[in-house]
Amino acid sequence: MINRRKFFQNTGALALSALALPSISKGGNFLISEREEVKKIKAVGLQLYSLKDVLEKDLKGTLQQIANVGYKEIESYPGSKGHYYGMEPKEFSSMLNGMGLKLVSSHFGSGKNDGKAESWHQATMLTRFDELVDKAAETGQPYLTCSSLDKSLRTTPEDLKRTAELFNKVGEKCKKAGLQFAYHNHAFEFEKIGDSLMYDFMLENTDAKLVQWEMDIFWLVAGQHDPVAYFKKYPNRFPLCHVKDMDKLDKKKNTEIGNGSIDYVNILKEGKKAGMKHFIVEQESFTRPSIESMEMNYKSLSVYSV
Repeated sequence: MINRRKFFQNTGALALSALALPSISKGGNFLISEREEVKKIKAVGLQLYSLKDVLEKDLKGTLQQIANVGYKEIESYPGSKGHYYGMEPKEFSSMLNGMGLKLVSSHFGSGKNDGKAESWHQATMLTRFDELVDKAAETGQPYLTCSSLDKSLRTTPEDLKRTAELFNKVGEKCKKAGLQFAYHNHAFEFEKIGDSLMYDFMLENTDAKLVQWEMDIFWLVAGQHDPVAYFKKYPNRFPLCHVKDMDKLDKKKNTEIGNGSIDYVNILKEGKKAGMKHFIVEQESFTRPSIESMEMNYKSLSVYSV
């Protein structure tokens, strides 16, 4: 028989050894140590273009719906009234903040060399851009993102060289204002211009400190390229991404995250390793009301581990 003193010595030792072990939690049919516990995306973002059919009909009400769903970060785009939907920058960001939303980026177009703009609300990279930079800085947003390139800026190898130089100059202007310039891709960037793949050329011929990338993963996959390969080749160039899934029957269409064919479980983990910070939902093809799709997208993306 074990005496009382020996019993308490043994139980005390067991208690101490238990404290020394990492805490564990259930994960499916296995146990995960605290050190290995998966990390979820803390702040799921939304590109407001996903709600273009309803957004401007009730801007404040739609944004509140998005906040209620659980989204925390917002990326805006120029609506029918231009940048920030005709609102003053501070007014727009304050409205978002009041709902628990943070403006992390806003889109603008490249514009054309002969383009015109009546005010900064219609500014592009080639027209009244300095004004747009100043206004964007007022919102407190960290990124200012070019959404696409006009064909006139990407037709010949000489065009690409000039555009790469333009990106560096634009990036320098953004940096001086406390912003980071980024570029958002579609699929055309994966076509060859001369001997160069446009996407690779622009990555290799721009200053990483001045020019960052918002990887639209859907369009990269549509261009028949591997996102993970780009993360490994160009680490810390993709702080933002657009997340939308690819329809299994029609690859030209996108669908809600988890309903399509893109392996986001692996892609987002690798993106995080390579410096990705902002995971932004975007959807352009719909089979149901857009707000319902955004609810589905949030539910799927918010449980992904990165």
